[in-house]
Amino acid sequence: MPEKVLAHLDIRADGTYVDMTIGPGGHSELILESAPQGSLIGIDRDEQALELARQRLARFGGRFRLFHRRYSQLRAILEEAGVDEVDGVLIDTGLSRDQMLDPARGFSFDSREALDMRMDQSQELTGYEVVNNYSEEKLYQVLRRIGSGREARKLATWIVSFREGSGPIRTTAQLAEIIAAQMATAARRGKKRHPATPWLMAIRIEVNDEIDELQSGLQMATQALRPGVGRLVVLTWAGHEHGLVRRELRALQNPRTSGPPALLLDKGHRKPRVKYLTPRPLYPDEDEIRRNPAVRTCRLHAAQAV
Repeated sequence: MPEKVLAHLDIRADGTYVDMTIGPGGHSELILESAPQGSLIGIDRDEQALELARQRLARFGGRFRLFHRRYSQLRAILEEAGVDEVDGVLIDTGLSRDQMLDPARGFSFDSREALDMRMDQSQELTGYEVVNNYSEEKLYQVLRRIGSGREARKLATWIVSFREGSGPIRTTAQLAEIIAAQMATAARRGKKRHPATPWLMAIRIEVNDEIDELQSGLQMATQALRPGVGRLVVLTWAGHEHGLVRRELRALQNPRTSGPPALLLDKGHRKPRVKYLTPRPLYPDEDEIRRNPAVRTCRLHAAQAV
């Protein structure tokens, strides 16, 4: 949805922008093209993605800087870059095509290499650790973020039983086969996606601490926006992300009476931080879906600093 992204960022020719999930640099390239005197800060946890972005953006010279960091480190990044406020922030929560197609990363259900699932290859926690060393209760808590409690409990019990009887689960493909054997009813109902897909996502979310990072990223991003003009655009790809972003942006627009002292007014009410521009998230149009079927689950959320 690149055109919608640029439109809702409301690009200024000399603006300063942050791409918090730069990936291979596609959105950042469009932003720098649209802001000929502007600058961009690119962030990603994946060093391979940062290298691809560095190559793609090389023609823009010194107008961009890249950081191997997390969402939650945005404040420190801006301080290091000598930037106080920015005109726009983009967050794209989806995996890149390069990540999905690399079997060594273990994101795809047909990967027969090590059960990894790390976005940042330097971190310690992997999918193997979650699946093979978490207790049944802890594994259940991971899985229930995506599916129903009953199904999550059943699957957690089965995974623990399997690993105790047959040894460690070593690859994503093996894990997907185990899950499919237990969750075959979805396939019988004619659903097109692999029955393991949401459960693998739940494990990936745990490995990369995606929920807490996204919440922190939204807070950091809205604090960094230039008052009155700064824009935030978020692309989400799954139901739990759609809901989380809607809740967070609504809360930032209509805050409650409790919260950090810095946000409190004299009467104890928190200051609204943003105006939510898309109370109903934007969907890709039919042409976009036809060109790229993977985009069908994408939703665009936008807000403006107040």
